Amino acid sequence: MSRIRYHIRNFFVAIILLTLGGVYTLQAQTGELRRPGQGVRNLGMGNTGIGLSFDENALFYNPAGLASVDSILVGFPFLWEVSNDSVSIIKEISKLSGDSTTADTVALLMGKNVHFRSLIDINLVMPFGELMTFGAASGVETQFDLGVRNPVAIEIDFGFRLDKIQNYGFAMPVARGRWLLGAGIETIERCDIPLTTATFGTVLSSSNISSSFGSCSLTELKRAQTYNFGFQKRLETASALKMTWGMTANNVGGLKFNRSDNETSPADQNPEYSMGFSWQPSWGPVRLLYAIDIRDLAMKHADDTYCQSRKGTDCLWKRLHIGTEIGIFPIDSGASTFAVRAGFNQGYFTYGFELNPFIFFRGLNIQYAVYKTETGSQIGDNPDERKIFQLNFGF
Repeated sequence: MSRIRYHIRNFFVAIILLTLGGVYTLQAQTGELRRPGQGVRNLGMGNTGIGLSFDENALFYNPAGLASVDSILVGFPFLWEVSNDSVSIIKEISKLSGDSTTADTVALLMGKNVHFRSLIDINLVMPFGELMTFGAASGVETQFDLGVRNPVAIEIDFGFRLDKIQNYGFAMPVARGRWLLGAGIETIERCDIPLTTATFGTVLSSSNISSSFGSCSLTELKRAQTYNFGFQKRLETASALKMTWGMTANNVGGLKFNRSDNETSPADQNPEYSMGFSWQPSWGPVRLLYAIDIRDLAMKHADDTYCQSRKGTDCLWKRLHIGTEIGIFPIDSGASTFAVRAGFNQGYFTYGFELNPFIFFRGLNIQYAVYKTETGSQIGDNPDERKIFQLNFGF
């Protein structure tokens, strides 16, 4: 009976810490380039997608890519993402003995990054022949990150983000399909608890969590609306390789939330300009994809205050993305029966796979990816490894 009480106590402490959400240091919260709606396929390919996009993810990377979709897509994806530290912490807590104390549980979290993201979505891509393609996506995304530091006087850093997202876009080919032009309108309703630091004693003594850190719920969302534009140019000089380059302008006019005069959160997002290059050779049942992106060319990303004032080569490196995919037995322009992916995100290796077990259609789509992202400001600062899994039901 005492052993049962011990497990309940340790898991209770862990749940308190995990549900707070946050990051390892203040610098970590401001350094990660956080964007809503990042796709599993893209993350497995180094988070590329500006010059190469064939599915609903084009709405968030480059709306011009919608024009490359060659069939109707309807999807209901369920996505879960966790950090490597999250998995190891749960395993270690389960191994603690009945004599362990709360301090033992906290010690396991010391110096770790606990990250969680989930996305429940519904999306539609509808081609109208060769004239135009329409796309829409609507969903709810939650994300939190947690860190515990300072073993002398234990401190908890945390933050939390809740987004309701609606994204509508269209794309059309012009000049006999050599150019693909796309545009979209994106609405985000967000509740974002900014980074807050509290001692562990304060957390345990508080009557409720919101009294120490603030609250975030679907009734407290702030609304913002912005526009996305992009193009992709198919290079005729290398038609056999199907080479394409593209550019995007996201958050045109800025993503500005309807905050009260005394509020500073959620933070507004600046316009973001990106460019990418891809090539897609195909040999019968095998399809190869290669892509290179440079995101946020002006280095004005709102979550990266370091690079806004210092535009060095390390800041450019944080924005470099390289990826590849090998697909076997393509189903349509954006999916294969089985595909493996690899790439580099900010210089860190990424990989993943896709499986469509029904072979000839997308009734069930399974995707998995592992990637690293830097949660600090400078190159090499606090890289965090994450695992992401998605089930997509559709046709």
